[in-house]
Amino acid sequence: MSATAPGYVVAIDNGSQSTKVLIVDGTGVVHASARAALRPYSSPAPGRWEHPDDDLWDSIVAAVRKAMAEFSGDATEIRGVGLCTIRFCRAVLRADGTLAQPVMSWMDERLSRAYEREVEDAAYVTTSSGYLGHRLTGERRDAAGNVQGVWPIDADRWGWSDDADEYARAGMHPSMLFELVAPGEPLGRLTQRAAELTGLPAGIPVIATSNDKAVEALGAGLRDEGDALLSLGTYVATMTPGDRPLPKHPDVWTNFAAEPGAFLYESGGVRRGMWTVSWFRDLLSGADVTISEEELNRGAQDVPVGAGGLVAALDWLAP
Repeated sequence: MSATAPGYVVAIDNGSQSTKVLIVDGTGVVHASARAALRPYSSPAPGRWEHPDDDLWDSIVAAVRKAMAEFSGDATEIRGVGLCTIRFCRAVLRADGTLAQPVMSWMDERLSRAYEREVEDAAYVTTSSGYLGHRLTGERRDAAGNVQGVWPIDADRWGWSDDADEYARAGMHPSMLFELVAPGEPLGRLTQRAAELTGLPAGIPVIATSNDKAVEALGAGLRDEGDALLSLGTYVATMTPGDRPLPKHPDVWTNFAAEPGAFLYESGGVRRGMWTVSWFRDLLSGADVTISEEELNRGAQDVPVGAGGLVAALDWLAP
């Protein structure tokens, strides 16, 4: 490595539609990138949306291996891994850390309620970042910034609550929960088994980030209270920075930011927002023709700005 690029970082973004991986040097130059699509969600009952089998982990393994195959640098210079995953997911694990049931997507109606035991061998309840961090490190730690929704969390302290009523409300016993760590803190070190599967060096630190929207806001430079970000993702919403949790409000709620102790004020949004692009692409494609998003982009260049007053906003979330 040159003096201007002291080592590399592997950035893992496990999203709603795919896992994306970048290998970046100390100056911000991207040396390799890869993407592995997630499989279609399964819906075993109305309002239930699950990631099939071990799809979240499988997509990470596939995307990291692709990026490492493209990477021409020295793998021993990789300093660590940053892990960011979808927020609001719920993973139920056995005592050995394996999935006791499929990971519940953020769209699953069960996530708006207290946890209810559905399998006898459930030992831990965690988020997607807790589960995937465990697969990478073997540790039972989770990113505090990704604990959103029905959890016994003390938002002011970014830690588990001291109030027994909060655990009763969430349906979780303290023994079922992972230790929480702040953004920038280690979840653990990459195990030998995870290294063999991904091609990464064993023993490098795996670092907690925050939830996907928070990391997006940080990457977009959303730092000042007078600024706002329109987030065009699978879920479309607006965000502004804040310094404390807000009281409950029907139109604005408080999300953890990607910096310890900071918050984001987030609006209500359009559910399954930019997923519509993938849906439209698949709708146009057929048995003999596959339309790519790049082809849609080229076609869109010839379309005049604006939609003549017509806006389509699909709201497909279970509740």
